[in-house]
Amino acid sequence: MRKKLFAAAALVILAALAQADPQAALTRLADGFDFPVGTPNADGYRISRGFTPHGHLGEDWVGQRGSGTDFRDPVYAIGNGVVTLARDFRRSWGNVIVIRHAFMELGQVKYADSLYAHLDRILVREGQQVARGQQVGTIGNAHDLYAPHLHFEVHKNLAIGVVHTMFAGDLTNYYVPSDFVNAHRTLPSGNRVTTVAMNNYVMPTFAGIPALPSITPARDSSEKR
Repeated sequence: MRKKLFAAAALVILAALAQADPQAALTRLADGFDFPVGTPNADGYRISRGFTPHGHLGEDWVGQRGSGTDFRDPVYAIGNGVVTLARDFRRSWGNVIVIRHAFMELGQVKYADSLYAHLDRILVREGQQVARGQQVGTIGNAHDLYAPHLHFEVHKNLAIGVVHTMFAGDLTNYYVPSDFVNAHRTLPSGNRVTTVAMNNYVMPTFAGIPALPSITPARDSSEKR
């Protein structure tokens, strides 16, 4: 109980400090990464389409029970971090969340962005601190464009956001998502905090992207439209 209270208090303090500089945020270092569905080990889910350089730059996760059975299932933050995007980008994206993570590797602080797309619901806001395993959204279908699934990416290049066309679609800019998670399941952190950049994305140019979308409440995963 004491550890949970400490973690909650730390998130409140970090959020307050972040408001002082819109171009930066303080966040807790990730102590490891888990999978974004069936957390922590993706139990009950499988990859229906994998990562392909210069092609499909993420992984599509679906329920083992069959097409559509995962609609509105929970989607979780893979690690501690701060939300840098949480908007409806329409087009082929639908609702998207991007979380920026800082983590220790080989004695150095490194950074990565995790992207969760085609969501039915967004349950976090931009600038919000999130913890590993916290629900951030629900699986969707990009406004009926696709069969329900989670499109999941991990970016090395922190400028990508949702604009793939400005950067090479290869391993200089992207991680293979499952490889990244499996290689970083447990990490040293010691409850340390660090500064990460905010508001550094090139945004899409098409009209109609809300500046600050409203957060919608979670629904029971068994509820269907």
